[in-house]
Amino acid sequence: MKKIKKFKINFRQREVVRLLKNTTQITEITSQLEEAILQESQRLSKVVMPAAIYETLQKEHLPQELIVSPPDNWVAASLYLITISNIVEEEIKEAQRRGENILGQVLHALSLEALEQSTNFVQRLINEEAKSDSCELSDRQRITAVPVWRKLFEILPGDKIGVQCLENGVLQPLYSSAGIVYWIPVKKKNAKSTN
Repeated sequence: MKKIKKFKINFRQREVVRLLKNTTQITEITSQLEEAILQESQRLSKVVMPAAIYETLQKEHLPQELIVSPPDNWVAASLYLITISNIVEEEIKEAQRRGENILGQVLHALSLEALEQSTNFVQRLINEEAKSDSCELSDRQRITAVPVWRKLFEILPGDKIGVQCLENGVLQPLYSSAGIVYWIPVKKKNAKSTN
């Protein structure tokens, strides 16, 4: 099992705006809102503490419960568990309590972006490992079912990065995710004969 903590997040302004439009009632992004997004992303880049654990298992060692929509010809799979901590989650609750709904929505969009960036970072690390074994990765599959969580937490102890699964199947902290990517051997190109 590999554990990574406190890696840097680079917030992408365009993605944060897209997430804000997709997850809230906000349809118009004003210059004041853009400035607020920029300020909060600069502040949060110093506050957010991403952490991840992941493990790669050969096909024959992966528990059946964890196999989610596998591609053909896969030989191994990497499971991952990622969080950005609960710091921003607490700030969102506090902003909502004060009636600062737009700030809460901006923080929510930034949290989703931080989680996506963290997931992309871990996937790049796994991809480098797969390449060294002449494999490529499938698209990632999210793990969301409660019985699957239990099995996942046996392999990836969430307490190592402060993540737990509640009885209702929700991960805590809220801005956490888990998934699987499959390793697929790269087909070697046949040399074409020229006559």
